[in-house]
Amino acid sequence: MKKNEWRYSFKAGFQGLRRHPLLSIAAITTLALMLFLMSIFSALSMNANHLSKVASQQPPIEITMQVSATNDEIVNLADFLQNHEYIEDIQVHTPEDNFEQFKQDMGKDELWKDFNYHLYIPYTFSIRLTEPSYGPAFADETTAFPGVKEVLMESELMTMLDSVKGWTRRAGVIMFVILALAASVVMANTVRIAALSRSREIHIMKYVGSTKAFIRTPFIIEGVIIGLTGALVASVTSILVYGRIAARLNPASAVFDESQFMLLPTSRMATTVLLINLVTGIALTMLVSAISVRKYAKV
Repeated sequence: MKKNEWRYSFKAGFQGLRRHPLLSIAAITTLALMLFLMSIFSALSMNANHLSKVASQQPPIEITMQVSATNDEIVNLADFLQNHEYIEDIQVHTPEDNFEQFKQDMGKDELWKDFNYHLYIPYTFSIRLTEPSYGPAFADETTAFPGVKEVLMESELMTMLDSVKGWTRRAGVIMFVILALAASVVMANTVRIAALSRSREIHIMKYVGSTKAFIRTPFIIEGVIIGLTGALVASVTSILVYGRIAARLNPASAVFDESQFMLLPTSRMATTVLLINLVTGIALTMLVSAISVRKYAKV
């Protein structure tokens, strides 16, 4: 197509939106809702992947002793762990170590100046196994030792996060299909009505020898404008909502750290969400517009 033909197509596309403003608004709203929900599910999935990665980098098993555990009980467990065939790495944390870590996490050291941590904070052991599948049996072995209070396994967290990822993926696909069909129906009706309102103009273009591409292009441009607008509305809304949630759930004034259990920063989510919405919105509306106007553009 020539330059003046493209100019005409863009002009006709914008005029088509103005001819039927209510239908255009309905198409944009439906598409924006679809992309907004898709953005929310994408954010959930990305954060579940991130938290799974963080969890996988942590010691998978944490053994907590009772505060009243005797020195012999602690030594017996330490000897068992050091000689265990399935243990790849072991770290011993004294009550003092745990107290210092607690103060670092909480801040304001002056509040804990006279705190007697020996009465409240126990010994702990951080364990990493060579065979993660051996975890449940190892937990049973360790719990049987006197002085052991509990055995926490990160595998339970990993299982929960994997469940969240699977749920968000399935729910996201179902919601996307349902809303994509709804958006496609609204978009198809918008294009058909626009084509019918310009039927006389289309017939004249056919008689004077206009090509299929020349007749179709204004309607495709109209669809692209709707897709672009819906994608921008959905992106801005979802990014603002996610930003509020992240600000509330992440520690106040905390700097994002890849190794910490924190939600991904809004700046990282924004680019991905915007790109997904633009590609999906424009591609869907372009495809629906091209299919819907096909029979009207036969020459």
